[in-house]
Amino acid sequence: MRFGRAWSGAIALAIVAPVIMSACGRRKTGEIQNITPAISFSRAKAPLGSAIEVTYTWTVDATAKKLPADYRAFVHFLDSHRVLLFEDDHAPIPPTSQWEAGKTYSYTRTKFIPIYPYVGDVEVRIGLAPQDGRGERLGLKGEDAGLREYKIGKMELLPQTENIFLVYKEGWHSPEASPQNPSLERTWTKKEALVSFKNPRRDVVLYLEADTNAKAFKEPPVLTVSLGSNRGIVMPIQDSELFLKKIRFSKEDLGEGEWVDLKLAMSESFVPKDLGMNNDPRELGLLVYHLYVGDAEELGKVSAEDVVVAGPVTPPAPPKAPAAGKPAAKK
Repeated sequence: MRFGRAWSGAIALAIVAPVIMSACGRRKTGEIQNITPAISFSRAKAPLGSAIEVTYTWTVDATAKKLPADYRAFVHFLDSHRVLLFEDDHAPIPPTSQWEAGKTYSYTRTKFIPIYPYVGDVEVRIGLAPQDGRGERLGLKGEDAGLREYKIGKMELLPQTENIFLVYKEGWHSPEASPQNPSLERTWTKKEALVSFKNPRRDVVLYLEADTNAKAFKEPPVLTVSLGSNRGIVMPIQDSELFLKKIRFSKEDLGEGEWVDLKLAMSESFVPKDLGMNNDPRELGLLVYHLYVGDAEELGKVSAEDVVVAGPVTPPAPPKAPAAGKPAAKK
């Protein structure tokens, strides 16, 4: 009797299982949108901790149906064992609900490669998922690695030692984790901060991603980024939004010295405790998320429209001494 019940259960399971698997199969191999994703990089090989330009291209076939909502692109960079290293999830430009049949959409994003104990080949996969995280991913044209995650490219990670090494000198506080992303470090400067690097005697591009608390200043602060030769840029900071600046310095700008000094100077600084914001007694100026100096030739294709060429920078004038009063009359 016991054997009979087990056998009858097995028969029932054998009958139900194909139905379940068939339903799952239909859900997994649902409708495929006639949209083809592609990716390209400014350079095929990049060191850990460096910046790279990533261009995404979405080709919408003439027969493609209009997407009813905006989807978010998830982009996964995997090591040789298919373990996730980092991602570049983002909202496509323009939003997917605005895509039209027969058109191709392309845009470029700057990605700062995190520092991991891994070098070698990286596989890149992409897909489109609902912005709210609910619902199914879209089926796209391409090689599906499973779960509607499509293989679109490869790159190679090089050792961090391939970068131009930066020496952080005075004017920097200790790094701290971002509340929104604990894995992301950022560092406050004081009013002025100094960084040095060995002179490569070639053109370089400086990447600076930063923000500040604009509400802590009575007037919009002004940031000056300059080398010891007084070449660089001057930019007002109008709000507290994160910004990315790419500045090209020529080898002449770097001078003839063995080392190059790079200065980040704010027109003002603030102390949160003095302003009643919190109990932080530090002098704060600029909050730096990424600071990277790369050899202009090794960076590969970087759009000239995204890069500001360094020009002459006038050092701020010293504060004027108060006017001397008239000498007192002798009594």
